Amino acid sequence: MQVTVEKPEQGLEHKMTVTFPSGDLNANIEKRLNEVRRTVKMDGFRPGKVPLSVVKKRHGGQVRQEVMGDALQKAFYDAVDQEGLKVAGFPAFDDLKDADGEVTFLARFEVYPETKLPDFSKIKVEKINAEVTDKDVEKMIVRLREQRSAWKPANGNKKAKLGEQVMIDFVGKLDGKPFDGGAGENVPLELGSGRMIPGFEDQIVGMKKGEEKAIDVSFPEDYRAEHLKGQTVVFDITVHSVMTKELPDIDEEFVKSFGVEDGTEASLVEEIKSNMIKELARAVESKNRSVVLDALGDAVDVEIPKALVDQEINNLMKRAAQNLQQQGMNPDDIKMEASQFEEEAKKRVTLGLVLGDIIKVNNLEASEDDINAYIASQAASYDDPAEVVNWYAENPDAKNEIRAILLEEKVAAKILSKANVSDVTKAFDDVVGSAA
Repeated sequence: MQVTVEKPEQGLEHKMTVTFPSGDLNANIEKRLNEVRRTVKMDGFRPGKVPLSVVKKRHGGQVRQEVMGDALQKAFYDAVDQEGLKVAGFPAFDDLKDADGEVTFLARFEVYPETKLPDFSKIKVEKINAEVTDKDVEKMIVRLREQRSAWKPANGNKKAKLGEQVMIDFVGKLDGKPFDGGAGENVPLELGSGRMIPGFEDQIVGMKKGEEKAIDVSFPEDYRAEHLKGQTVVFDITVHSVMTKELPDIDEEFVKSFGVEDGTEASLVEEIKSNMIKELARAVESKNRSVVLDALGDAVDVEIPKALVDQEINNLMKRAAQNLQQQGMNPDDIKMEASQFEEEAKKRVTLGLVLGDIIKVNNLEASEDDINAYIASQAASYDDPAEVVNWYAENPDAKNEIRAILLEEKVAAKILSKANVSDVTKAFDDVVGSAA
């Protein structure tokens, strides 16, 4: 096999001309045709008895194309190994010639760039510190009570406030005439929830049971119904009741509903605080890892292969489409452009390249013990930890994702040990709410 490599003065795309004997190619075509002959069905012939000449006439072109494709792939990667090249993405084959006992083709492909690792001591990182306070626990208990709250009718002529619920009838009119979809009876509405168009809920604030009122509301310019976009309409509102949210008492029944067997408030507080500490630790670790990796990406200047960026864009688009479908969106209605994902794809590819080099240079690895310990830690939050552990054991891809996370943690720790680090203290809600 003869190989000639043309390296660019700039950029990552290489050209390589490969020539190899076609003798094996023709033999493989003949072999494949005989395989086809054994299975092909044709009127007038028993299975396996179709003449080879007939098989060649009908299937020769396709078989030759398939065998040629396999041969080009093998020749290309043999040549790449011979030349010691690291190919990024997939090659494109041009100028195919098959004559005089030889096959010659030109391959165009990109190679991985040489990355220069940054000086970790010059990377600036704001490391997050946080702790769970008694106030955080109190707020969490209030949230848990709100999740199990019930709406109770208010007494007397109470005026509705934001955060309270009203039961209403409404009729919308455009130019004095009711319009489709603009009416409802006995509709429960929490004021301030943002369920209705802007201005609707605000004008019900202050109304009382039995009160009627006409309000003017303008539909947004981007409203889904074409005939209502930007239109100002009148809604006739009738309030049937005003309801306030009643939180449950922290009694034995409430406490036991969270799996705290002794039913005491003190035990509930202890259980909640323990869970919050675990959640915060995970969130802090995740957030700090993201901060470090973002700083690393900003510190690296490397030319990235377009083929890898295109692959990552495709992956991001597929993931986004899957998420939208899981939210109930019709696949035919999903419209996305590759340009929407280009910057994120470049960031991910750049980071992936430099992470790989850091892992290699520092001999970092995530052992099976590391992975199993991580899984056990995650499983401990579930009712049946063994079920979670077994699920990971049966899903290698999920375990590989954990391996990647653990390697990122090790890289982040390596950088933090040398970086210019400043500590910043944040509240529980700020960290958990923005955890990566």
